[in-house]
Amino acid sequence: MMKKIIVIVYSIFSTLVFSQTNSTEYFNNGVELYNNGKYEEAIVQFKSIIENGEHSEALYFNLGNSFYKINDIANSIYFYEKALMLKPKDRDILNNLAYSQNMLIDKIDKLPTNQVSDFLNYISKILNMQQWLITGLVLWYIFLGTFLLYFFNTKTISKKNYFTFSAIFFSLSIFFIFNGINRFENKKNTISAIIFENKIDFRAEPNFRSEILFELHEGTKLYILSESNTWLNIKAPNNEIGWIEKSSLSEI
Repeated sequence: MMKKIIVIVYSIFSTLVFSQTNSTEYFNNGVELYNNGKYEEAIVQFKSIIENGEHSEALYFNLGNSFYKINDIANSIYFYEKALMLKPKDRDILNNLAYSQNMLIDKIDKLPTNQVSDFLNYISKILNMQQWLITGLVLWYIFLGTFLLYFFNTKTISKKNYFTFSAIFFSLSIFFIFNGINRFENKKNTISAIIFENKIDFRAEPNFRSEILFELHEGTKLYILSESNTWLNIKAPNNEIGWIEKSSLSEI
């Protein structure tokens, strides 16, 4: 029985090590091919890592760069956006995404937004959801520790100091947990996608008989509101709303 368990554990460990080694090799090969101007071959190497079930902002960033080099703007934006989901404030990703967006046919002006909401969203993007929540929980336990020290301490000065520290850690823990929950809610309620068709007609209802409201082109980022069978109800960055076929988009 013990021998069987050892064999199973060894097999799992070997598979993980082999997979990681393969992914590192694919990534290094992809970077080398990219540097030599062989962008399509680099894409094949990078995508092999995704097929292994591994993801990272560096992988998506390099895929975005590779697609940009072959003028596949829709795919370049798609992978830059996926990289931003993992590292929202990365300057290189943001800059390269802006270059790709400048190549779009559709120049959509975003509507003015609430400054307070923008500030809160900016703060929440400093860390990802897991980092906010984990840090918040650590601070919460520190708060509990300092509060217990305050509660059981009999010296007036020490008691006052522990109370001050516990109040600070309590406030910080709530702040971090709130931002983690905010990131989670934003991610859950904001499903974004990229258009991969050359041109799409957006209709008033989920059928081809309904009125065409407006049209957009490949590479434009949209927000999914709801779905009905093979149709999606979407919102454009300028808040225009319409229905399109689900097969026209790739969800980020």
